[in-house]
Amino acid sequence: MTIHATTLESTQLPLKMLILDAARKLFAEHGYAQVSMRKLATTIGYSPTTIYHHFKDKKELFLCLTEETYREFLQAINEILSVSKSPKAALKNILHTFVTMGLQNPNAYRVGFMMETDLWNTKDSHFEHNPLGKTMYDRINSCVKKCMPPGSSEEDILVTSNSVIAAAHGLTALLVTYPNFEWGPVEKLKRQVIDSAVDAIV
Repeated sequence: MTIHATTLESTQLPLKMLILDAARKLFAEHGYAQVSMRKLATTIGYSPTTIYHHFKDKKELFLCLTEETYREFLQAINEILSVSKSPKAALKNILHTFVTMGLQNPNAYRVGFMMETDLWNTKDSHFEHNPLGKTMYDRINSCVKKCMPPGSSEEDILVTSNSVIAAAHGLTALLVTYPNFEWGPVEKLKRQVIDSAVDAIV
């Protein structure tokens, strides 16, 4: 689907926001490799030079979008942790919110968590340019650690943390990718997948 500047109400949006909104849709629909600054410029009806006034290259633009998504998730995580009465309750709420926010803004979720790029080539490269993503991951990891028995090994904590994240992410990715499939009530599905995964932590 082609995105036209008029669809984005370009006359009412600040230019940088217009660029980000259009780029998010293009990345989500076509993937990182298939989006160029020239294609983005054509989409919003400006010259490539105009975009380069705001972003030095596609990488910086993409990382700006991921940072925006991670900031919103991190804010939600921090709010949950500040009011939760137990680590397990907090963890369930965080993962439920993860799914909910992904469904509320599927393009942002695709760009932030489902995008194949050449930026993540090594074990540490995923967080190299995304400190907010690392902080978000560490918050969840710390919450998982508090749910586990004292003396649990770092390996067990890591595997358990990645397991519950995989449950939430896998569910979100499926719901985002196949929105018209008959999944049943989403809230019930979230409880079945996420709560079962968290309750299995012993």
